[in-house]
Amino acid sequence: MSEIERCAACGVPSRFVDNHLWLAGGVIVQVSDREHRMVLIESDNLDPLFKGVEGIIGVPLERIIIETKRRASREYIDRIIPPQVKEGVRNKEISLDPLIEAISVISFVMGYGKSSLVSYRFEVDDEDYITQRIEQPYSIPLWCGDFTGSTEAVTGRDNDVTYEQPEDDVIEVTCRPAEHPPQFQGRLDIRKPRFTESGIELERCGSCGGPALLSTLEWDTDRGLITSKTTGRRMAMLGSAYLEVIFDELERELGEDIPRAVVEAQRRFALGGFYSSKEVAEEAGFREQLALRGLGDLHDMRLEGGTLRMTLRNAAMHLMLVGLMQGYYESVTGHSSEVDWELSEEGVLELEVRPRS
Repeated sequence: MSEIERCAACGVPSRFVDNHLWLAGGVIVQVSDREHRMVLIESDNLDPLFKGVEGIIGVPLERIIIETKRRASREYIDRIIPPQVKEGVRNKEISLDPLIEAISVISFVMGYGKSSLVSYRFEVDDEDYITQRIEQPYSIPLWCGDFTGSTEAVTGRDNDVTYEQPEDDVIEVTCRPAEHPPQFQGRLDIRKPRFTESGIELERCGSCGGPALLSTLEWDTDRGLITSKTTGRRMAMLGSAYLEVIFDELERELGEDIPRAVVEAQRRFALGGFYSSKEVAEEAGFREQLALRGLGDLHDMRLEGGTLRMTLRNAAMHLMLVGLMQGYYESVTGHSSEVDWELSEEGVLELEVRPRS
């Protein structure tokens, strides 16, 4: 892979800053598609969250997660690759190699892990396949869904995906042409982003124009890792709507208890020590971190009379945040709790955590 250009001042890969806009109000969008909202979150929170929800509801979720992410990624990649390129690939006038390389570069910069091509066959028949090796994947089911959806968008054919784990923290993922079961066909009902471009504005790097706080992150582009220098935790940049639609699909498939299960799984994970209560306690710093991550604009947060109340405008990934705040409350107060929340049509999240009655 060719050397990835970086900002001389803050060290952030230029592609990362050039492809994203940090808007006022704690919102990140793609430069090429301002309706495609992004979030920069701790990726090591993702698979434990999915496993936690599995444990609560007693139903395996991996296949639903993979298939939902596949459909979302196919729709997204299908929009951004020019029709003439897709036609050229399908007619075997254009090689798959440069597209595979381009997707690998994205994974290196976005924190998805180190991906490399193992082998592929593309003769536009049922014997076709493509296998990639991923070291330190940001999420196993999400990677599988991303890979399959991208393959389908380029080739124009439905695919199934399997993976093996030859080593710890390494997967080999293979896509092959196959029809999808009826429940995994059709387009997803992906939420349109709801936000207003007003509120908190982050200080900028004088050289590249990205948020100055990005300098607190370290990119290892040889391994596809982004790490917080402050917390030591791994980060990744993801499309928020394509994560939220997973929870929406789980709710559609498995029932209305899913949002509560997601919040409860996140509460348990937060109490496990992955996050520090000190990160939330200082409101100004917490507000900046939420904005840097594209999770919204913290308008108000108060812990009074044993009750925590918070208002977040332009909220993204609200179920994970509700669970995080409930876990924070319990770690600070030492009390078990109950939580209620409401997300308005305008994207304003109101939550209240109080002692369990």
